[in-house]
Amino acid sequence: METAVESSAPVAAEEMCSGDDGQIVVVRPRVVDTVGHVLGNMFQRIYHLVDRTREGDVAVGADLDGSIRRLESFLQLLMDYVSPLTLSVQEVTLADVAESLAQQLGAAAGHAVRVGSAGLAQGRLLADAGRVTRAFSLLCSQVRPAPAPAAIHLTATAASATRSFTLVVSIPRGCLFERSSESEIRWAVAEKLLEMHGGMLQQSSTVSGETLWEIMLPLQS
Repeated sequence: METAVESSAPVAAEEMCSGDDGQIVVVRPRVVDTVGHVLGNMFQRIYHLVDRTREGDVAVGADLDGSIRRLESFLQLLMDYVSPLTLSVQEVTLADVAESLAQQLGAAAGHAVRVGSAGLAQGRLLADAGRVTRAFSLLCSQVRPAPAPAAIHLTATAASATRSFTLVVSIPRGCLFERSSESEIRWAVAEKLLEMHGGMLQQSSTVSGETLWEIMLPLQS
């Protein structure tokens, strides 16, 4: 089965153009699997060469190892962005989803994150817990350790009228790493994973300089 994904790359003859700011590109899962296999073999060989380099020069070997691992991580992000992904959904409680995000934010910031909640009660989502956790992890990788006074706040709200579950993260000025191309790709992959659930991800700023992340996921009837 072929899957269509959005891309900014030039279209080939077999691709279909969409009407928005991207393009619909046919992606064959078997080709993606082959690419992953080839890359895995290449990195296995490269890490072997790194070990040999480290035997001659520890410092150079360590620098090379770090750079290659960064490249491997970035390529994994790229694969996640362009690959057709499937969901293995199950019922998860709203409280568990909020707690998962709070824990990851706290681990990144170096202090507990205060959670305010409303309307969660016995609410549930149909979600792929692994994919949602991955999205949260990618977002939280942008958070830098900060002193407790610069507290990050998380508000979780369930609204039956709109059938939506919303998570709003308030991040004080200086508690995020500088924006980079890699962080933009992490954001794009996190956005993709949440949109696969019928949700959304948005970022905005307050007049006082705080950064707000808004995550919305649909409630189940």
